[in-house]
Amino acid sequence: EYPIPYTLPALPFSSLPGYSLTSGVTALACAIRPGEDGNLYAGSGIRNQFIRINPTTRKIDVFTPQPFDPLGDLQPFNDLTAGPTGMFFSQSTANLITHFDYTTEQFTNYPVPTPLSAPLGMVFFEGYLWFAELLGQKIGRLSPTTGSVTEYSVPLPTLSGPGVVRATFTKPSRICFTAILGGSNGCLHTDTGTFDVYPGTGIGAAVSIPGENTKDLRFDDIIYYSTATQNYINILNITSGQVSKIVEPTTVLAEPISLPFYFDIGMNYGPGKAVWFTQAISNRVGRYQFA
Repeated sequence: EYPIPYTLPALPFSSLPGYSLTSGVTALACAIRPGEDGNLYAGSGIRNQFIRINPTTRKIDVFTPQPFDPLGDLQPFNDLTAGPTGMFFSQSTANLITHFDYTTEQFTNYPVPTPLSAPLGMVFFEGYLWFAELLGQKIGRLSPTTGSVTEYSVPLPTLSGPGVVRATFTKPSRICFTAILGGSNGCLHTDTGTFDVYPGTGIGAAVSIPGENTKDLRFDDIIYYSTATQNYINILNITSGQVSKIVEPTTVLAEPISLPFYFDIGMNYGPGKAVWFTQAISNRVGRYQFA
């Protein structure tokens, strides 16, 4: 574990009696991703600070985005991803995409054109930053060169609530994302601006809350994704559109709402030939190993 030396309180009411008993867990820090400079970076949830971790020395630096907005990330989920010159991260309630420069340690803010869009998941692909607008019902594309943002409206209701963008594909070029409110997955063709829709399957698919997606690096068309209300490792083949599911161990009832309820969110392919996933309520990390 790496204790983070925060320089701001987790919440505005941190001075309340007894608050110190819980302040370490109420910031709701969300995502952590590797940078191209060899460091790890993380968002800090409600605090709306930015974290850099040197995995070799264990040194942790905490940065406060400037100009600072205390309401910048009250949602509180946000995301970050590596670019060639720095890290991009979202300030969901401030409606901003922010860039942190590896060398200068300076912040640059890019407003999202659609008001109250709640930018969330993001990925850097083919020279652009692509991001999901959870409430704006759009996929955004940011040009780091010009600072301009282009938006693509998602098909409703199946792709409502675009949340996490992790998987990318070439031939043709696509970025793929989970639709949290629509219970589905979607892919945007980056050259045409058109969408492919992959509805969820099974009982309660509409309320399954797809979380994080991840690409199987061994194949050109396989995506794994989590579902918050169903204890599955979901496998989507974007060529056939077929969805298959692996039930997680100790699950008694898989759908419509899984029992026990594990609240799966994080999912990542690798390290190794394996899918790693988080169970927030059981406080566990799981691994599904391929032969």
